[in-house]
Amino acid sequence: MPTIPAAPVDYTGALSDLLPQLIKKYTLSVVSNYMDECSSRLAPVQECNSLLLNPDSQEGSVDEALQSVVAATRSYYEFLSGLPEDMRRFLILMGGITKEEIDDLLKAEPDVSDEISRLASVAPAIQAIRPKNYVMPIDPITNKLAQLKEFNEVTVSRRKNLTIQTAVTIDCPEHMKIDGNFHLTNYDKSIINGVVSILESGNSSFTVPMLYHAMTGKENPTVDDGLVEDIKAKLDTMRRLSINIDLTEEIKAHMIQKNMVGENEVESFTIDGYLLPLNKYTGVVNGKRSEMYQIIDTPPLHSYAKMKNQISTVSIDLLKAPLNNNATTIPLKTYLLGRIEAMKNQNNKIMRDKILYESVYRELGDIDSDKKRKKRIRDYTEIILTHFVNMKYITRYEVIKEGRTINGVRIYWEGKKI
Repeated sequence: MPTIPAAPVDYTGALSDLLPQLIKKYTLSVVSNYMDECSSRLAPVQECNSLLLNPDSQEGSVDEALQSVVAATRSYYEFLSGLPEDMRRFLILMGGITKEEIDDLLKAEPDVSDEISRLASVAPAIQAIRPKNYVMPIDPITNKLAQLKEFNEVTVSRRKNLTIQTAVTIDCPEHMKIDGNFHLTNYDKSIINGVVSILESGNSSFTVPMLYHAMTGKENPTVDDGLVEDIKAKLDTMRRLSINIDLTEEIKAHMIQKNMVGENEVESFTIDGYLLPLNKYTGVVNGKRSEMYQIIDTPPLHSYAKMKNQISTVSIDLLKAPLNNNATTIPLKTYLLGRIEAMKNQNNKIMRDKILYESVYRELGDIDSDKKRKKRIRDYTEIILTHFVNMKYITRYEVIKEGRTINGVRIYWEGKKI
């Protein structure tokens, strides 16, 4: 490969405009080599995807494909991470190229027609593992995930003289209780949402970089080693935790929006399974340890939210606020999206348009943090909300003050009743 020049500013124009500029900047030979190298890295990904999606594949072949895709996707992302930003942008955009765009590229640069055709034939392979939407269960149990103990009675509805509760039991191996690995956080909620987003996009396997993309929307998921280990540790914990949801009372109260035969005679009804039902494949490729996770069943919380029709789906681009993704900002984005989705839901009997910072601090486990930390969280919140405005997800927001104290934000969106 040629020497990599310094990374220039990002480029967001049409592919047929970008390619001539890249050739002028880096020379035809250099760009041609980049495209061919990208094609060679993506070809194994395409082969693995084809095998995984083939219902007639033998079990041994599927297992082999799962292990191979670990090496193939790692190779692709490592290649991307070493490229100039505008070249990387071009190659990533090739993953969603249309026939019309291919024709425009061939007309613009016929000297690299073979390279364009090869890349266009394999580039969409990587898109198969990239969800375009962020899927969020917004049911009462998921909302209280960080508060769950071994046994819980979650209030799901309050009616006249009647409180309806759903029993939720979480269990784990004894050694995890001893080691103190039982406690769940709102960061775990964001990880579950990422796995569900991958599942809902039609995929059943993922690597940590793929999951990171589903949690952040980041197109080139080069993940910090410390964050990789943190996510892997949380995945390993949640695939060992079992959860039992007893929704008998909800069914008797006709709260489940799903027809059930003989629901008036239901004596009991539960959903039971691992919090994240995953198989884990581990391999060592070129001296590097890699993991691939296979989703072997629908996560119980997702099944529960689907039965209640309490799932929100938003564009994954809403996660691309211009700030570093970490254990604070990732769940903060999830929380703000969940709250705004609830505001926009016309079925809500109570329309709240305010998000109090006290609720944000509590969600992130920072209710007792110092002023400096809370100020940083408020700054993060405004960066995210400004991104939502730029994406036209909301029309605007305003800071709410009580005296000189900033205590929340009020959200405005198209169609909101004022």
